[in-house]
Amino acid sequence: MKVKASIKKRTPDCKIVRRNGRLYLINKKNPKFKLRQGYLSSN
Repeated sequence: MKVKASIKKRTPDCKIVRRNGRLYLINKKNPKFKLRQGYLSSN
């Protein structure tokens, strides 16, 4: 999983999901597109 400052949908199959206050991009058809938005720091 890659961590980026901003995430955008790379394919129409991508879904943006919010888990534990973080934004994740998941893609069932092509799992190599997994991303997490990395601006939130959890103390």
